[in-house]
Amino acid sequence: MDFLRPTLLLLVTLLIAACGTAAPAANLTNRQWQLIEINGQPPVAAGQPLTITFDSDNRASGFAGCNGFSGSYRLEGAAIAFSQMASTLIACADDAITAQEMAFHQSLNAAARYELKDSVLSLFDSNGNALLRFQAL
Repeated sequence: MDFLRPTLLLLVTLLIAACGTAAPAANLTNRQWQLIEINGQPPVAAGQPLTITFDSDNRASGFAGCNGFSGSYRLEGAAIAFSQMASTLIACADDAITAQEMAFHQSLNAAARYELKDSVLSLFDSNGNALLRFQAL
């Protein structure tokens, strides 16, 4: 009977931990996020907002300034990684938007960690530098 109490305590602790890790992903997926900051600066106006959406089937998609994009993402705790990213090939008419779109894609590729605080999603590189910040729509 003495072994039952520690076993139950362990099971309850594991259940709480599992629920705690599922909540951020649930808050991240199936909603659109609008870019509010790229490398510490507000985004250049591109005619329509730069966005990203995370589907529950580990697909990310959005608009990067001139082109739509999509690919895969993986979450593990607070770690995030993007892979197999593809984009349409529409040429931007504005050099500043072209540069911003390139920086946006580079930031997604460099993202190593994410943080959700209130309705703001932040992506950080492996050194802890803020790359992209998004506001939930």
